[in-house]
Amino acid sequence: MIRLYLIRHGETEWNTVKRFQGWTDIELSSRGIEQARLLSERFRNIKLDEIYSSPLKRAVKTAEPIAEKKDLELKTSEYFKEINFGIWEGKTRDELSALYGAEFDDFLIHPEAHTFPGDGSFDAVTERIKKGLNMVLDGKDNISVAIVSHGGIIRLIVKYLLDIEGEWYNKTWIDNTSITLLELKKGGNLLRVLNDSSHIPDNGII
Repeated sequence: MIRLYLIRHGETEWNTVKRFQGWTDIELSSRGIEQARLLSERFRNIKLDEIYSSPLKRAVKTAEPIAEKKDLELKTSEYFKEINFGIWEGKTRDELSALYGAEFDDFLIHPEAHTFPGDGSFDAVTERIKKGLNMVLDGKDNISVAIVSHGGIIRLIVKYLLDIEGEWYNKTWIDNTSITLLELKKGGNLLRVLNDSSHIPDNGII
């Protein structure tokens, strides 16, 4: 069995105003830095053998405290970068709705059914994710691995590993520094934890 911990990066200033980030390399906010510290404390007594991260600064700065606490080498991979939204990046949802109207509004409701700038489609992003997961997981067993990435990527990883059909992306949410845990087994993969941010005292959920 492989335990796979999927972790979203800490908060950025762009997160607070719902600005599309994608591949734009935004730093953590002061709150995001504190979230990363609390997240590393959460992992104090959790077994980890390897940790990987998107190379974008907001993910790396979230992963570094965990790697330091667990005395692990942090490995970065382009495969786990956020969805690339091209010319949409830097704009808010309201700004994009004003620019593109019903076409963009329908993308927000049914993103799996639409193409978009940058990566182009969720199918294309999933192909990238598959390469990253093969790199990390192939030939391994009885190991615990963390991947620090982005909300969109984590949702697509879960959809792929659980072989979820149809629209899934908008049926869940991934909060900043939340933990999603999957157990990957020969008999089938199992979702054990989804979007757990209980290490953040003011997360407004738990």
